[in-house]
Amino acid sequence: MKIISSKKVWLGVWLILLFILGCMVWEPVKAEQTDGAGDSAGFQTPLPEMPIPVEVPAPTDAPLAPTPVPTAPPAPLVLKNKNAVYRAGKQKGIGYGKIKKGKIYRISSYGSDPVRLLPSKKSTFCITGGIRKRDIASKKIKVSRAGVVSCADRARDKKQYAIVQVTAKETGESIFVYIYFAPRIYTKTPTKQVVYQGKTTRLSYNYSAKKIKFISSNKKVARVDKKGIVTTRQKGTSVIEAKVRGSQKNLVKVKIIVKEEPWLVNDRDTVYSYEDMSEDLRQIARKYRGRAALKCLGTSEDGRNIWCLRIGNPSAGRKLLLDGGIHAREWLNSLMLMRKSEEILRQYADYKNTLAHTCLYVVPMINPDGVTISQSGFGSIRNKKLRKICKKTKKPARTWKGNARGVNLNLNFPGGWNTKNKSKKPDGMTYPGEKAASEKETKAMMRLVNSISGLREALNYHSTGSILYWNYNVEGTPVLYGRQKALAEKVNQFTGYRLMPKSISTDPNGGFGDWLIYNKKIPNVTVETGSVMCPLPHSQLGKITRENNSLLSWFAGSREN
Repeated sequence: MKIISSKKVWLGVWLILLFILGCMVWEPVKAEQTDGAGDSAGFQTPLPEMPIPVEVPAPTDAPLAPTPVPTAPPAPLVLKNKNAVYRAGKQKGIGYGKIKKGKIYRISSYGSDPVRLLPSKKSTFCITGGIRKRDIASKKIKVSRAGVVSCADRARDKKQYAIVQVTAKETGESIFVYIYFAPRIYTKTPTKQVVYQGKTTRLSYNYSAKKIKFISSNKKVARVDKKGIVTTRQKGTSVIEAKVRGSQKNLVKVKIIVKEEPWLVNDRDTVYSYEDMSEDLRQIARKYRGRAALKCLGTSEDGRNIWCLRIGNPSAGRKLLLDGGIHAREWLNSLMLMRKSEEILRQYADYKNTLAHTCLYVVPMINPDGVTISQSGFGSIRNKKLRKICKKTKKPARTWKGNARGVNLNLNFPGGWNTKNKSKKPDGMTYPGEKAASEKETKAMMRLVNSISGLREALNYHSTGSILYWNYNVEGTPVLYGRQKALAEKVNQFTGYRLMPKSISTDPNGGFGDWLIYNKKIPNVTVETGSVMCPLPHSQLGKITRENNSLLSWFAGSREN
């Protein structure tokens, strides 16, 4: 192998380098000529000058210095309670430690509700003001380390005030908080009350009802409205809670015990006498003053009062009459009518709308002398002459029907009065009297009816048979007959008592019902209660009451004209 000389080698290297350099120069020139950058003579543009390389310092591992940032001032101490208002001082009610200038936080609360202060920084708390120093010293107002301000003052209607200084632990800056504690609620009425079933009671507080929310724990027993009026419904116990609106614990509770109201009329009285009835009527009139009134229509032959209990509005357009005890031995109806009268008054709310335009007249015992004879014998008649008349009849006192003069009062009215097939002398059974309306009791009932303007209907209670006398001979007066028939059918619908045929109760016979329909054109029905011979035993009262209760409620209650 031949060894090439070093000169030849270096020559070859230089030739290669020149070739490469030429190529590098030639390419841009060629491009300019191709693009038309040269002139038309074909002169070449001189080569651009080569840029001189600039030395770049090598990167180092040392970090760059940070740009200084301005330091913000620390946030001030503030109170974050949502219900706090920040405004000028001069706090109302503060007599100790009052802040007169500058702004202060204000919070309203109640003596029952603690206030937890929420400062923006960790702070200490100190009471610096109040109504009196001694209130603070005696801890009527105090603040805990956690910033809970509480009022221990339980005096009624007492308002408390306090100023609390809140100091940040780190910065030492302070803010002041004024807190007003409104009085605790209390009831002006007893916190435990017994209320009779169906009655109402009004609860009274030191706050107006508009600021109180009422809640009943048992609405089935008692309900309470927005005004604090409690209406009882059934026997039991209910707790009425009264809470001041917007408060947490400012509330008071009243326990309502609902009991059945004791009755004035004792339906367990097996012998309901004239004296019992009179006392009951007086008590009813006193208890239900404004809703009921008692009037004496006159006196009986032996000097006993003939009472009339008026229930409802005396100026009302609709007037109704209930009567009983016209026959001596039928006194059990007097007890039934008295009990129902009291029931209507006890449940007056159920009848209130009706009784605003209705007036009910109740004469429970038209014949007090006769009732006394039937219950206690002829010796109970005080007038010697009358006692002699009664004894002379030689009739049993227990089954007596007439008055103390031996007159059957239901044959003594001028509605077809006659003596046909009747006794010609006092006998306490069928004697119609010397003439129509000869008896004091008859005259008293006639005066009552004549004094009632617009009397519409009447129910006359008798015994026995569970039947209804109604079909008077008034078919020739269609309007009157229609009203009479409608009333009788309604009584039959409620009681189930049999409607007696026309042949038995057509002709006027001196009865009270006869006089009402024939002389006064007032529809009426004679209701015969009981299913055994008179005088009815007390055991029949429950059955009679059940059969007639709904009827009497309807009669006294709301119905179409």
